[in-house]
Amino acid sequence: MLNELTQEFGPNADEDLPEEVLAAIADGLSPLEAVRLWKRLSVEQLSERSGVSTAIIHGAEGGRELSPEAQLKLAAVLGVRSDLFVE
Repeated sequence: MLNELTQEFGPNADEDLPEEVLAAIADGLSPLEAVRLWKRLSVEQLSERSGVSTAIIHGAEGGRELSPEAQLKLAAVLGVRSDLFVE
């Protein structure tokens, strides 16, 4: 499954992040939270769509490291490159 995500959501799947998202990240929001809010998704909605638990998403938004698999799943749902979530 991880290979399927990598193939389907590689480097060409990202969008240019708008200035307000980049500003939110610069002001201290985690990239995951900034993109999630930009996409107007709750943590629960993102969890349901990605298959990543709400606890992991909350942890990542608070600064915890995501597994490579969780990075790929979240990036696929949000339409960004997974390396955005690597600090």
